[in-house]
Amino acid sequence: MTEENKTEDVKPGDDRDPRVLEEPGTGEQSPGDDYRGPPDWEIEDEPENPWMWGLWVVVLAILFGVGQTILLIGAVLQFLWLVFGKEKNQNIADFGKDLADWLARVALFQTGATEQKPFPFARWGGEE
Repeated sequence: MTEENKTEDVKPGDDRDPRVLEEPGTGEQSPGDDYRGPPDWEIEDEPENPWMWGLWVVVLAILFGVGQTILLIGAVLQFLWLVFGKEKNQNIADFGKDLADWLARVALFQTGATEQKPFPFARWGGEE
């Protein structure tokens, strides 16, 4: 056995009290412990480089235009569904809600109202 793996030989009948081990991470310490507690610093996200933010604004502006085109196609399809089917297509309506939420998130990011990037960096769809 190595020194690290040696344990004290405990024989039946020893009158020593068992050592109580503390739960890890509770912050409690026994007398004589060298535990100093958790570090008082926090990990913070670095502020994003303004040039990267500007690049994402341009990329999202292009995707915003694609989203507007998809929105127009969805509106025309929903109109045709209403004319010929006499009822709304719920799938198109649900997709329209999700697309509207994404367009709003893009606008919030582009104007600097939020630091959260929209889909594909966040989940697709509205808040539940």
